[in-house]
Amino acid sequence: MVLEKLAALLSDQYGCDPEDVTMAATLDELNITDHERGELAFTLEEVYGVEIPDEALSAFVTVEDFVGYIEDRL
Repeated sequence: MVLEKLAALLSDQYGCDPEDVTMAATLDELNITDHERGELAFTLEEVYGVEIPDEALSAFVTVEDFVGYIEDRL
């Protein structure tokens, strides 16, 4: 569920190919900048009601990091 929402956001907002958005894909491979990561975190916080602190966000490297963090807090 979280992966599908994240893939849709990355596709709609940042032009990523949804097929490229896998759990193992790195944010760098998807060309997601630090600023865009912050925007994405804010959007996901709004959608799921889960806070993503800057310290956690700065450690995210892969799509799985986002998905796992959110799913662990739902």
